[in-house]
This record gives sequence, structure tokens and C-alpha cells, in this order.
Amino acid sequence: MHPTLSVIAGCITLAAAYPKPSTPRFSSSANIPLVGPSVVEVPVSFRNVFPAKDFNRAVTEPYWGTVINDTDSNSVANRLLEALGKADFIAFEPEFYKILGIRDYKQKKEIKTVFNFPPGPHWANRLVHDGFVYAPECNCVFVAELHPPKEGYSMKFLPWVWRTNLNGSHPVTEKVYPNPPLTIANGAYYHKGSIYWAQEGNYTTPGGIIKMNPQTLETEVVLNNFMGHRFNSPNDVVITKSRVAYFTDGYYGWDNFNDTVKPEMANGVWRWNMTSGNVRMVAGAGTRIFVNPNGVALNAEEDKLFVTTRGFASGDADGNRNIYEFDGLDNRATLAAPRLFTYDDAGFPDGVKVDAEGRVYGGVAGAVDVWSKDGDLLGKIKVAKGDTAVNMQFVGKALYIHGRSSIYTVELSVGGAQQY
Repeated sequence: MHPTLSVIAGCITLAAAYPKPSTPRFSSSANIPLVGPSVVEVPVSFRNVFPAKDFNRAVTEPYWGTVINDTDSNSVANRLLEALGKADFIAFEPEFYKILGIRDYKQKKEIKTVFNFPPGPHWANRLVHDGFVYAPECNCVFVAELHPPKEGYSMKFLPWVWRTNLNGSHPVTEKVYPNPPLTIANGAYYHKGSIYWAQEGNYTTPGGIIKMNPQTLETEVVLNNFMGHRFNSPNDVVITKSRVAYFTDGYYGWDNFNDTVKPEMANGVWRWNMTSGNVRMVAGAGTRIFVNPNGVALNAEEDKLFVTTRGFASGDADGNRNIYEFDGLDNRATLAAPRLFTYDDAGFPDGVKVDAEGRVYGGVAGAVDVWSKDGDLLGKIKVAKGDTAVNMQFVGKALYIHGRSSIYTVELSVGGAQQY
């Protein structure tokens, strides 16, 4: 994506190649950032004490968007930010190299752009692409498109979703048309031959969960209310092997997109037993945990549930830019008290996935952030300048990332938690 990174004199060392060690190495014990052809390794000393006297960063800006208010444009801090801006990957811990499948910062690693989405309509404030989901029957991934509107407009539902066919030598992405159409589709999950979409709905069509055949594109409404109440704006969904679905329901359609009726219920996380039909809220605004829950993910053992939250607005410094972890997930119809898994530094974590070894991946401003099982930030997989990583999907050991503007892919050393 980016040209080879340049040496930053006085603060960053660009090393030459050397014999491959037996394990990934982390080299920042010298307390200087290290720049390779695609990776910048940032030592803890620079993370703990930023190398400038006067600086700040808006909540929606990425790490490399930090503003330096000192007058010296050739300062260590400015040169560090320049290197971070040109990098494809930013490493904070040695475990990140293991994930990338490289020795250290000296080894080149590539992230590829698969597809660039065409621009949206004139009334759209921006594009959003969500609900990245893989279907093995067609060896393809689907992604929904949303057009958050400018002030004075309402978001219109789109009759298509995007499908990327992975069967050829190069991925091919095209519009396909579910029948009947989805009404503002958002998150999605594959389960036993079908794709289940979290559908936001609009003024005339209630939101809910929609089942789609990935080959014929035929759709069926399988859930659209709680005791006669409309859901607010279903955002994302996961389903356990035992047919228990967890889905998030925020206020996005009402307070962001101006396309749904006034909320009839609190926002929160719902549990739907697909066998018995029982539906109940298991974590919500009434517990003072969530304000606008968003992404949701399961670990491989299906005993942990991860939920992202945004707060009232993406640019709200007081917002819930969090990922919560619910432990001890089992067949009970309740959730244990959550713990704060992480608080993100750039925007808010939107889509969330877990790899086969328990690490957590979140789509944020400018990158996919990767955390250890304990919530330590290991590194950042960057997307193109100006783009935001919205969600991601493992296909084998390839991680496909969709942003607002493009689809990307990077080969990793580990696959996803979901088994097909």
C-alpha cells in the first residue's frame, strides 16, 4: 500500500537483513522507534512519554493524527508521526509479529487492496460498509452498504449488498440483490448454511433478523419484534452452535440516520433462543453499561461474548469507546456482569472479531486494532489514508477488512474463531 518507509535520523534505526531467528523478536529495548519496509515498532518509552511538549489528538483521529503544537517541524515527534503515517503496520508488542507471520520490523509485510467502492449519492454524508460475512457454499464474502445522510435527509434502504467471489485467481466484487430486499442491512453472521443479517429497518419496515440463502439470495424475516415492540436499530448478530443468537440493538437509525421511528425500548444486547423462540434483553441501558452497543463476537469456545459500544456520538470524548467482555457464557438465559476489555484510542471499535487463539480484532479509525486475550494492544493493521476500518472477516488465515471506502486483505498466521 505504501512505499518503503524512510529512516528518521536521530530517533529511528532502519536495520539491514540478518539471519532468521527461531522466534519473533522485539527490538525496541533501545528505546527508539524502529522503521522497516512496512512496520514501525514503537517502544514503550515513546508510548508512555510522548516526545513533544505540547500536543493533542481529537477522539476521531488515529494515533498518527496527533497534532504537535511545538514550532519545530523537524522534531522527533513530527518525524515519528510521519513514519507512523507511512507504515502499513504498527507494532507495540512482540506477539504482533507472530500474528503477522514475520520475524520482526525488518521483514516486509503486505496488505492488499481488493476493491474500491464507488462514491455514494449526493445526499450521503459518507459511506459505511458493515456486516462482512463469509459463506463457504459459494466461497464468497458479503458486505452491506449504508449511506448515513446529510442533515435534512433520511437514509434510504438499498436493494443490493456487495459480494466478493474468492473462487478465481483474483477476488471479484459486484452488487447482488437479495429477494425480497434487505431494509438497511448491517451486521451479519453465517450459521449452518444461511446468512443471518441484522436489519435496521426504516419507518415502514421493522428492524430484526433476516435469514438469507447465500446461493439463491432468497431472504426470510425470522425475528422482527419483542412483544409487539419494534426493535430500535439491530446492528450486529452472532449465533452459537446450539442455536442461541445474541444481537445488539442501538439507537443509530433514530439519532444518526433519521430513518426509523422513535425508539420504543432501551438499547441493549438481546438473546434469542432460535429453538424455543424465547427472546429477552440480557444487557441494556437500564444497567448503565451500554449506550449504543454495536459489534458483537464470540470466542472459539463460545464461552465469551464481546460487545463494542459507541456512546451518543463518534466524536464524543465521554462516549463508550469500549469493548466489553462477558465471561462464563453458557446455556443460561442471562449474562454475567461484564468487564471492560479495552478502551480504544481512535474513534470507537465498530465491528469485532476473535481469532482461534482468543485475540480480539476491532475496526477503528485508520486501522484494525489487535488486542491480546487480556486486552493489551498488540498492534495496528492500517487501512488506506483517510479510511476507517469498519469490520473484518477471517477466510482461512486471510483477514479481509472492509472500510468505508475499500476492501483489503492481509495474510496472517492464525485463522478466526468461527468454524465452518
